[in-house]
Amino acid sequence: MANQNGIIKINGQLGDLVFYKRGNTDVVRQKATRKQQTEASKKSSRDFGTASRTAAYVRKAFAPLVKLYAYGDLVNRLNKRVIEIFKTIQAEKAGNKRLMDGDITLLKGFELNSTKALDQLWLRETDVCIEPDGLVKLTLPRGELKSLLKPHPKASDARLQLMGFHFDLDDTGGFEIMEVNDLVIPLNNSHFPKTSLTLNLNHQGDKALIFAMGISFFNGGARFADRRYYACKIIHALHVKDGVIVNFVARPQVEKEVVEQANKLNWVVEEG
Repeated sequence: MANQNGIIKINGQLGDLVFYKRGNTDVVRQKATRKQQTEASKKSSRDFGTASRTAAYVRKAFAPLVKLYAYGDLVNRLNKRVIEIFKTIQAEKAGNKRLMDGDITLLKGFELNSTKALDQLWLRETDVCIEPDGLVKLTLPRGELKSLLKPHPKASDARLQLMGFHFDLDDTGGFEIMEVNDLVIPLNNSHFPKTSLTLNLNHQGDKALIFAMGISFFNGGARFADRRYYACKIIHALHVKDGVIVNFVARPQVEKEVVEQANKLNWVVEEG
């Protein structure tokens, strides 16, 4: 935008310029032009939309945990994580990318509370195993309680909260949301026994299997609301096909071979 400083003031449009009054000042600006989207931009926009919808799908599935634990712009952080998955998909699928084609394991480790990592409060990994008959078993290791968790100093018990999300990757829309009763851990106990959870799921076809786990501390029935003492993250994210875990394999980049020119050109001296 620029000011009109001449003696004659113009009002209206002249070519690509628009002359008008802004308050007591005569100004001129260039007419806005509509930029034509390239085909690559259109494909990128479609993939971004698909990634955002996928992130919303996961977020809504874990809504109870989101309500308890989410902090630190969860929506944008989760969108960004799913976009990273979509970046692992082959370039030739641009415009039609689907979660099934990407590295789903990148969801593992996503923290709902951005200020506190789960492994700072619950100090051990949770194992997951898919049995030959399709049963899914999650196992919490045994051990001395002080080696497994870092409690709030005034807490009487800790509560582990687990949810699972099992859904079709072939766009048919089938899904299962698995809610689990809280596992209450009295902090006056010194030892934690090996504890497991077994699920019977239908694995036929391509499925995503995602588990999120959180920990909170309580004194009696009151939950401590200090963000330093609650955490939740996605602890497992798997692509399962007919009961077998599918390991993501990135397609290698094809390097273009530089072929040396056989008959090189020569300079010619035209004047002495």
